[in-house]
Amino acid sequence: MTTSNTFLWQPLLESAAQTIVGAIGSYAFSGVIAKVYERNTFEGALDFWKRGIHNGSIMEGDTVYFDGLLSPYTQLFPGDPFENARRWNPLYDFEGTITKDEYQAMDFYASADAALRVGSLNGETIVGLYHRYGYVGDGLIGVAPTTLIRKKLPNFFTSGYHGSRVMVSGKVSRCPSQHSTIAKGIALNAGIKMDFSGQQNLWYLQINGIKLINKGHKAVTCLLGSPWAVTESKKHQYLVQYGYISDAHEKKDCVDQIISSKAWDKAQVYFDDIDNPSDALSFKRQFII
Repeated sequence: MTTSNTFLWQPLLESAAQTIVGAIGSYAFSGVIAKVYERNTFEGALDFWKRGIHNGSIMEGDTVYFDGLLSPYTQLFPGDPFENARRWNPLYDFEGTITKDEYQAMDFYASADAALRVGSLNGETIVGLYHRYGYVGDGLIGVAPTTLIRKKLPNFFTSGYHGSRVMVSGKVSRCPSQHSTIAKGIALNAGIKMDFSGQQNLWYLQINGIKLINKGHKAVTCLLGSPWAVTESKKHQYLVQYGYISDAHEKKDCVDQIISSKAWDKAQVYFDDIDNPSDALSFKRQFII
């Protein structure tokens, strides 16, 4: 890649990739699934974060059960969703000075709902865990053996798949969150007072069991988020659209808007490695493999 160092999305995306690699590297498959789900069961990611992490009902190493949407789309910049407002609000009220490049980068980072689909990595797959009616900005990262994903969710790696409602079992784990370090450096340089304390170590789930919930109305899900691309156009470095990824027509509209942008011919990275218009734009190829 020939991208100039003036494009701040470069270190942001590199650090996001390192967070993914860190989660994969910390993964340990244990192969246990529970028959009874009453204890340590959470309904969606917000329940996990609020009742589990904030209220201290779970600790690192605990086995938990998660009822919600399991998706191939994860957060590009994962973190505690209850800190999203603290990431966003300071961009509109600070006393320092910020360049246009820095502001574009922080706006992209702070929005929290940039979606990413990278597929399988070294036998493991990064997944997004959400409420069954999910929003990418309110998520939790999971890591599962690719063989388990293919067995339980055979459509997982196909173009139009957005996710399924499941009950999963997994071990609560943590890994370093590299992207927060880059964003913190930009914020400090610009004089933005932004709290990054909760972003330093990323909570995620080491998934070892999946039960598909596929009966009638209980299987209904959706996913809202932001498809994106980054470019070498100084004026339009971030091409971002907002819509329901689970709606094929709405997702197509978002993608069409990105691809029809005047800056598309300078695109460098695209959010979806499974449904990518060019291998040269692959996030995984440029930052992970």
